[in-house]
Amino acid sequence: MKNLIFISFILIILFKTGNVLSDNNIFNVNNIEISQETSKNKEKLVNTAFKKAFNELINRLLMEEDYKRISNINLAQIKQLISYYQILNENKNSTKNSKLKYNVFFDKDRMHSFFYNQDILYSDIINTEVILFPLLKKKEQYFIYTKNYFYENWNEETFDNLIQYTLPAENIENIQKINSNKTNIYKLKVADFFKEYEKDNIVFANIEIDDNSAEVFLSTRIEGKKINKNLSINKRKENFDEKNFYKKIILEINNTVKDLIKSQNLIDVKTPSFLNVEIQLNKKSNLVEFSNRLNRIDLIDNFYVQELNKDYVMIKIKYLGKINKIISKLKDEKIDLKMIAGQWQLKII
Repeated sequence: MKNLIFISFILIILFKTGNVLSDNNIFNVNNIEISQETSKNKEKLVNTAFKKAFNELINRLLMEEDYKRISNINLAQIKQLISYYQILNENKNSTKNSKLKYNVFFDKDRMHSFFYNQDILYSDIINTEVILFPLLKKKEQYFIYTKNYFYENWNEETFDNLIQYTLPAENIENIQKINSNKTNIYKLKVADFFKEYEKDNIVFANIEIDDNSAEVFLSTRIEGKKINKNLSINKRKENFDEKNFYKKIILEINNTVKDLIKSQNLIDVKTPSFLNVEIQLNKKSNLVEFSNRLNRIDLIDNFYVQELNKDYVMIKIKYLGKINKIISKLKDEKIDLKMIAGQWQLKII
């Protein structure tokens, strides 16, 4: 009788959470600021917030080409993708010069349907760490650390929260490596240059500047894959002064690195994957806590009970993206996924 009650209890939890998972923050856009001086009409202010939130969302999730393709969809289409919104600081005494803040929550299933119909892949790369070194060459002279504008000012620029850059500390050994490869800097082994950093994403940016343009060669390792990329940035075309031209170079490199990382983390809603996992039932709270944590993982679509007894539950998880990404997301929620004796097993840490 006790076992029957226990199993019934588990089934209620699983079937309540197994079909519909909660909203996930990958599709939430927070703190959208709209100035009240743009309109006295509340509906217009909200509509402006919707448009701004959608633009921010797709800029975060999509490759540049796809972003440009759908960035001008109409307001009616955007509204269909929204679950709900919040006004954070509405005040009757606010002036026309004050700003309203909105949180906009896009529905995951509707966004997936939208991407499916548009044949678009998206990527989740929030707070991805990148180790980057920018080498400056100007008038046939290399600037490694000292008088290197890019090394000194890179993190002074304001980026979105997709990438967190770390620049290596000054290192005599790396100065020697650059000096010994000056005649052909492209032969420099990037992995050796960053050998003290065991990170998936490293970027060596060789920036050569003349009076009218910049030629940038990016030698990278993204998600463990070697990728090279060339950029040409014209100064005369934009009529920049030197400082703004340098800022433009940083922005272009950042956008390119962002797209490279996205390209290695693309999620195709048309091709979900399935994972059969075993959960050992040592405590009643294990499965409850497992369900709660699973709810917070945006790449998991849902899960199904395949087998259930007093010792364990066999569950099929439907997910999007790569298995290593799922493992990483589970770790973020303190869930350990391991292959043991040919069977995937989950354990709450």
